[in-house]
Amino acid sequence: MERKSSILLAFALSFSASAEVYQCADGKYQADPCDENSQPVDLSGVGSVIQRSETTVQSSAVSTATSDKKKEITTYIEKRRISREIAQLESDRRRVIAQRDQRLRNLRESSQYANNNLAGATWQQSLAQEQLAATQEADTLVESIDRQIEQLKKDLEP
Repeated sequence: MERKSSILLAFALSFSASAEVYQCADGKYQADPCDENSQPVDLSGVGSVIQRSETTVQSSAVSTATSDKKKEITTYIEKRRISREIAQLESDRRRVIAQRDQRLRNLRESSQYANNNLAGATWQQSLAQEQLAATQEADTLVESIDRQIEQLKKDLEP
């Protein structure tokens, strides 16, 4: 056991001795002393600089991955919001059409009563104008909703 410890100690000492670097007067670096007064350069902080650099690169990669994930989530949320808005508009469109159809049915029923009335011709004309107005109003709303839906569908495209 003592022999292993002495071998490890010798190995550690030789490694630290071979790791010394000297700076010469001409600005070059070398492993051997340049002259008798040469002092080894202190490299004790180099490892921590390299470690900090690696940590910065790693944190930068993590930051980029996090940023990409946030962007992905934001895009997903926006697409879901647009999809819900489209579904709501389509529901509004169906509701407008159903209301128009109900109003036209009511007006047709009223026109049947106009046939049995002496002033029916005038009333019939009034009901026809009301039917036309109801149809135009509903068509305008449906066209507006359709344009909104088309715009939202364009927003969904990548």
